[in-house]
Amino acid sequence: MTFIGLFLKSIFIMVLMVAIFLIGIVSFIYLRVKRMTKQFRNGTNRRQQQNSAAGSTKRRSAEYDDGVVVEEELYDERSPHQANRKIFAKDEGEYVDFEEEK
Repeated sequence: MTFIGLFLKSIFIMVLMVAIFLIGIVSFIYLRVKRMTKQFRNGTNRRQQQNSAAGSTKRRSAEYDDGVVVEEELYDERSPHQANRKIFAKDEGEYVDFEEEK
């Protein structure tokens, strides 16, 4: 009789440990998704503010896993014409036939 009781207790403890483990995994995933949506939402608002602001100063912030938020300002001293110019010439970037080396 004591063997059956001990066996049932051990099964109960194992089930309890698995349940706690699963709850931990679900809460970890929930917190990660919540943090990513917060960063995405803040990044979208920040980009909208940057596009509407006049001048060539841009603010950027990043949040790391340890909760430290770092903000930095980027200064672009180029003229708007030079900043918006195309990088590649019209004759560059055309299709090139691929030949495999043997």
